[in-house]
Amino acid sequence: MNCRLRHNDGVQLAQLVDLVERVRAVSRKTEKVRLIADFLRQAGAETALAAMYLAGTLPGGKIGMGWRMIQAAMPEGAAVGDPPGLAEVGSVFEQIGAERGGGSNERRTAALRNLLTRCGLRDREFVARLLVGEVRQGADEGLMLEAIAAAASLQAGVVRRAYMYSGELGEVARAAMEEGAAGLARFDLRVLTPIAPMLAQTAEDVPEALERMGEAAFEYKLDGARIQVHKSGDEVRVYTRQLQDVTARVPEVVEWVRGLDVRDLVLEGEILALKPDGRPQPFQVTMRRLGRTKDIEAVRRELPLSSFFFDCLYRAGDGVLTQAPYRERAASLERTVDASALMPRLVTGETAEGERFLEEALARGHEGVMVKSLDAPYVAGQRGYHWLKLKAAVTLDLVVLGAEWGSGRRKGWLSNLHLGARDHESGQFIMLGKTFKGLTDDMLRWQTERLLGLETGRDTYTVYARPELVAEITFNEIQESPRYPGGLALRFARVKRYRPEKAAAEADTFQTVKEMFLRSRG
Repeated sequence: MNCRLRHNDGVQLAQLVDLVERVRAVSRKTEKVRLIADFLRQAGAETALAAMYLAGTLPGGKIGMGWRMIQAAMPEGAAVGDPPGLAEVGSVFEQIGAERGGGSNERRTAALRNLLTRCGLRDREFVARLLVGEVRQGADEGLMLEAIAAAASLQAGVVRRAYMYSGELGEVARAAMEEGAAGLARFDLRVLTPIAPMLAQTAEDVPEALERMGEAAFEYKLDGARIQVHKSGDEVRVYTRQLQDVTARVPEVVEWVRGLDVRDLVLEGEILALKPDGRPQPFQVTMRRLGRTKDIEAVRRELPLSSFFFDCLYRAGDGVLTQAPYRERAASLERTVDASALMPRLVTGETAEGERFLEEALARGHEGVMVKSLDAPYVAGQRGYHWLKLKAAVTLDLVVLGAEWGSGRRKGWLSNLHLGARDHESGQFIMLGKTFKGLTDDMLRWQTERLLGLETGRDTYTVYARPELVAEITFNEIQESPRYPGGLALRFARVKRYRPEKAAAEADTFQTVKEMFLRSRG
């Protein structure tokens, strides 16, 4: 299909999917940027939607449709009717997201089926993956920002800075294309408007972290919910790392921040539910509390949240601090917040001290530690080496039940693994999740050949395999998940190595996984 658009035409979904396939097919970053930039120049009124869909995201986040509901809506046969444009796709997604009350699932399914009926097979696949956040098109957020800059003939740094303060890729794309640098200049840190959070890379151990950083700040890494707190006079707002406003759900945080003796303030921290002995509740418990929207006072008494702050981005008298080095932001934080609400912290360049601090955090039931450069600014929305995370990895030996074909540079290889644990009662394997992380090119080649030799069947995306191949999997946590048949899933699963010497009958059982989950709930 020709991807060229006439300026006044609406963008068709099929044109965007055609672009996605072309981007996946090239390996050079410059060529990916060129293809996307050319498309954005012609997208007109659909620029914002095009940018977000290309990045694999939806305006406002996911709309509550999982694979099961999508499969129920998936029609058979060829497309019928006029193919949909991006604007219409966006309108249908809004309609689905707004459905509430009795029969809402049926109405959502019907609306999606009506849309998919008019789509070709590859467009249906794209819509399905977009809805569940599994679009792997070889164009991550950073590449999209470069493409937006190229499309609008702007410096990449100008676009990145705007996104840092906006957090809305689509709106940044629209402003860049329609208003240029002047339009992006209005994106700045403003109290009561959230900004994209700074992110961290992973380090293997303390020596590696200190080799990169030199003397650094070590902080506990809590397994809670990250929050950004804004205060302007008596008005307080609390946002999640996805920039969702959860102010009404956390009255204890609002009351505490309102009592601080600073008029205007932007802080970052973590909230989590604690057990009576001060140890953290499992992540799922904290998230259930944060997800409650009714009877807040009752659930607050039952499961109060504790706050621990680690950064100060704005403080009346100090001004905007995002460009200040971390040591200065930490000093502003310490002038603002009582020690009891500060994240436990140690500044050191000594390996032994850092390792003792990590052991202390783990012994108290926390995830690990963050290691932060004392000289780095706050780079919102970016994942760089100024912040590193160290965690204790847990491993399980699991069986590979199948794998999905990769895209981009992994095209032609089986990549995303389906992982299962053996149920010793039934002898069947119960799926616990998927992962494509940790795989080297050599591993991809080897597992593709091995899994094709074990193939029992396939569909559009997946090759299913006899349950014989065992892999050692590291993960962060076991959590409840209605998506999988056993009701449990691994969080942040990663392939550590294959275990060709191990038979499937020797792999860890689902009963072991369930026991680990129950122990973690205490």
